[in-house]
Amino acid sequence: MRTYIFGPVPSRRLGISLGVDLTPTKTCSFDCLYCQLSKTRFHTSTRSQFCNPDDVLNELKAVLSEIARPDWITISGTGEPTLHSGLGYILAEIKKLGSAPSCVITNSSLMHIPEVRQELLLADRLLPTISTV
Repeated sequence: MRTYIFGPVPSRRLGISLGVDLTPTKTCSFDCLYCQLSKTRFHTSTRSQFCNPDDVLNELKAVLSEIARPDWITISGTGEPTLHSGLGYILAEIKKLGSAPSCVITNSSLMHIPEVRQELLLADRLLPTISTV
């Protein structure tokens, strides 16, 4: 049973994408009406370690050993990924794996925080939603 990794899923933007969910409890900084994932359960703008980064990475490694190489490893999931305080570490470790480039899909709500911007530089691609800023 997977907790943090989903897919691979076909994506029009990214090809075959393996998803990483860092906020499995639908924790987000917004409650957008157009969100396909339903209402936000936990609304916050405070960064936290919602799950153990090493647990995420171990599950990712296990899944990558079982599937064909994805085009992208995409950090998105059921909440805002930049809320996770271990995002930079996770992105750096994904890069070390060399399995696929990383992408972060974000609502951009925490882009005003210098640390978040630094961490996002570790991603190979950033897909920000700017309609929410």
